[in-house]
Amino acid sequence: MKTMLKALAATVLVASPLLPAAAQVAAGQGVAVVDFEKAINDTAAFKAATTAIQTQYKPQIDAFNARSQAINTELAPAQTEIQTLQQNPATAKATLDAKVNAYRTRAQTAQAELGRLAQPFGRPTAFAREQVAEKVEPALRAAMAAKRVNLVINPEAVILATPGGDITPDLTAQLNATVKTVSTTPPANWQPGQRQPAGR
Repeated sequence: MKTMLKALAATVLVASPLLPAAAQVAAGQGVAVVDFEKAINDTAAFKAATTAIQTQYKPQIDAFNARSQAINTELAPAQTEIQTLQQNPATAKATLDAKVNAYRTRAQTAQAELGRLAQPFGRPTAFAREQVAEKVEPALRAAMAAKRVNLVINPEAVILATPGGDITPDLTAQLNATVKTVSTTPPANWQPGQRQPAGR
């Protein structure tokens, strides 16, 4: 399912690959846009899980936010200095490279630190999200059938669309009908991307 979701999000789901999108519209076949992340985030089950996680892990989330803000404050002068050096034609390449490399090293260290701080609430969030994401494919097919849509595209691929061309709320509605609740307690050895054990 994860592969299917990535494929859907990255490209298009095409009913008739022999016809270009314009020809499908002309033939009366619908084209629609779907934002998968928004559809999942807007489900009642995921919202309830997020609320529970925010309550249960409030100290860890507060610590993460405080540390994240402190790191941003720490790195801001280095960012400004690099931008100033980049704008100055007299800046030696070696000087700029040294500053950029130092900044990248510190940013990577900070990212790793934040990743560790986010782990306590990140795993439950990912677990809850994946339980909803596993139902996206059948829910999307149902939403497409209800709206008589034969082609779905990622929002990033759209230049212009009318509001009626977005079936993200329809996908959310289908997911709400399918996924009533999700667990926020992953199994001990669970990692993001793993399939759920049978019976969960």
